[in-house]
Amino acid sequence: MRPVLHSSSFWFRLGLLIGGLALWGAPAAAQPDAAPARFEIANEAYAQGQYKRAVDGYRAVLDAGQASAALYHNLGNAYVRLGRTGPAVWAYEKARQLRPEDLRLRHNLQYVRGQAGLPQGGHPARGPSVFRSGGWPLLLFWGGALALGVGLFVATGRADADQWGAWRTGTVQGAVGGGLLLLAVSVGGSVLYAGESRAVAVGDSVPVRRGPAATATADTTLPEGAVLRIRRPQGDWVRVQLRDRTAGWVPRRALRRL
Repeated sequence: MRPVLHSSSFWFRLGLLIGGLALWGAPAAAQPDAAPARFEIANEAYAQGQYKRAVDGYRAVLDAGQASAALYHNLGNAYVRLGRTGPAVWAYEKARQLRPEDLRLRHNLQYVRGQAGLPQGGHPARGPSVFRSGGWPLLLFWGGALALGVGLFVATGRADADQWGAWRTGTVQGAVGGGLLLLAVSVGGSVLYAGESRAVAVGDSVPVRRGPAATATADTTLPEGAVLRIRRPQGDWVRVQLRDRTAGWVPRRALRRL
C-alpha cells in the first residue's frame, strides 16, 4: 500500500528545505562590502607607517573595480612616502581627473613635481573636467554662451516690431553665429582632450629610443614622473611624444596610463 503523504508534513519539510537554503546563503549575503573594508585597512596601515602594505591594500581595491578620488589620493600619498615619484604622480593625476578642483590634491602634486624637478604643467584636464578646471575651452564656452545670449536678447526685443527682420540684422546674426561657433569649438576641444591618451613614466631615467627595440639609439631619457602623450603602441613598446615635441619609443612596462 502506498503511504499517504499528509499536507502538513509536506509543507513542514518544504519549509525546512527553504530555511536551510536561506541559512546556507546567509553568510555570503550578510558579508559587508569588501572594498570599503579593504580601504580602511589600507588607511590603518598608512597611519602605522606601513606604506608598502598600504599601497598593496589600495591597489587591491582598484583591482576590484572600485576607484575614487580619495582612493587615488591616498595611494599617491603612500607612494610619496616610499619615494616612488612616478607612481605618486600617476595616482595624483588619476585623482585630479575625478576631482580637479581639490586644492589639497593640487598642492600635493605640485610638491612632488617640485621635489623631483619636474615641470608644473603636468596633465591637462580632459573631457568634461575641462569645464570644471578652467582653460581655453572654458573661456570659449562662456564667451559663446554670452554672445548667443546677447543675440537672442536683441532678437527677442525687436521681435515685437518685426519678427523676421529682427533675425536678419547683422548684430543678431553675428552674435548668434559667433556664439554657436565658440560653443562648438569649446566642446570640440574638450572632446579632443578626452581622446588623448597619456601616461606617466614610472621608471627611473627611461631611454627614449628611435625605434621599438632595446638596441635602437636613445636620443634622451625620461625622468620618473614625466607626463607624455601616447602616439602608438607596438608590442612591448609605445611611441610617445614629450612636452618639447620630442618623439620616440619606450618600453610599455615603463609607463602607466592615465
